[in-house]
Amino acid sequence: MLGAAGIVATIASAPAAAKAEDACWKVVDGAIAHRAAAVVPAFVRYTVRRSIAHHGALPLVTEQHVVFRSADGAAQVVDSLYGDAVRYTYQLEPGPPFVGPPVRDDAGDGGPAIATVHAHAGKACDDLGAETVAGVSTEHLRITPHRAGGPGIRDLWVAADGEIWRAVVAQLLDGASLAGLNGSILLTCTIDVRAVGHQAVVSSVRFSDHDLGLDGEYLFGDYAFSSEAPAGSFSQ
Repeated sequence: MLGAAGIVATIASAPAAAKAEDACWKVVDGAIAHRAAAVVPAFVRYTVRRSIAHHGALPLVTEQHVVFRSADGAAQVVDSLYGDAVRYTYQLEPGPPFVGPPVRDDAGDGGPAIATVHAHAGKACDDLGAETVAGVSTEHLRITPHRAGGPGIRDLWVAADGEIWRAVVAQLLDGASLAGLNGSILLTCTIDVRAVGHQAVVSSVRFSDHDLGLDGEYLFGDYAFSSEAPAGSFSQ
């Protein structure tokens, strides 16, 4: 039970704590708005090298060749995991080449457009201070999720201009493509971003889950940007 001095101290510190958290949320909201307003190339061609190991076994290494259409989040994918057959999808594994690109609300089975999402990403936000990521000075923001076992943002590293250079998210991944596991699996993933020209693009996604015995990484590379669909893609 708090004494009188403790009650006074708690009341006195509450506004400062609230202001600090408000400032933290403003950085998060600013970063989301920055990504929603980002001008991205109409088409992005890149490769993803996927390496997933299950219980210490030799990793399953496969490669995807992707053409991403920014207007609606659709992608043409040639994946060695599926015999290099051409397929079209709105559900890229592990995700698109940008952190939080704007997409249509009605983009098939895709998610909501980031510009239409206004709710806080968690129940608390803490600024853990300055850190350098990819040679850029950032603020490390820790987000306490609404539901501990659910998907969502856990950490963001945000530069002064609002660009996100690293994110930690809990993400539902399709177990069918993860070394033959069944169903969807909730994994905490670290997403790193790098600059290619004037674009901030995903460079890697990494995860490790000791309970499931899974370790994996996706390495993004060979980026090329264009205003028209590359030859051989999207019926071109």
